[in-house]
Amino acid sequence: MLTVDSMPRHADPALPERRRGQILEAARACFRERGFRQTTIEEICAEARISPGALYRYFGSKADIVAAIAIEARADAEAALERLGGAEGLIEGLAALAHAFFEAFDREADGALLSDIWAEAARDPLLAAALQARDRVAVGRIAAAIERAQAAGAAYPALPPEDAAQALMAALEGFALRRALWGDGGSGEGARRFRALALQILKPKR
Repeated sequence: MLTVDSMPRHADPALPERRRGQILEAARACFRERGFRQTTIEEICAEARISPGALYRYFGSKADIVAAIAIEARADAEAALERLGGAEGLIEGLAALAHAFFEAFDREADGALLSDIWAEAARDPLLAAALQARDRVAVGRIAAAIERAQAAGAAYPALPPEDAAQALMAALEGFALRRALWGDGGSGEGARRFRALALQILKPKR
């Protein structure tokens, strides 16, 4: 007969996500204090109060952790990308994408942190590859939305969708860097500027 003490213990299904979040928060604290290059895996483990072995169950390297921070910061923007479905709301959808993207730069010191991540990616091929993979997804979704809008007559038909998507992403990231450097307007103002640019690029020419 099984007693309470002898019954098998079931793993907490939420533990992996909690532990992963714990590691990322510890890494953010270390990166803000010491920078990427100076921070070691051991320091992240000490901050998170876990062993290196436990950390490596979730992340294979420091570059993986940095990429995860950047991707997590874009989670709301990625959700906005999912809503870029209909041709009718393309411009408003892009404005919502910009607003979510800029808001990530407003949280605590994340503007400087995310700018540092991009700078580090220029030196670290593994990190660059991880970020580029996410960028391809974003550009692909924007390009697909533009193509649908063109088919519906809601966007300039002669503009290659991939080129337009690349230009819009470059502008979005450029606006975000300006915000990180100079606090160039709030999220709403940044989204308004981006919307105006997207409208000029994509609107059907008369």
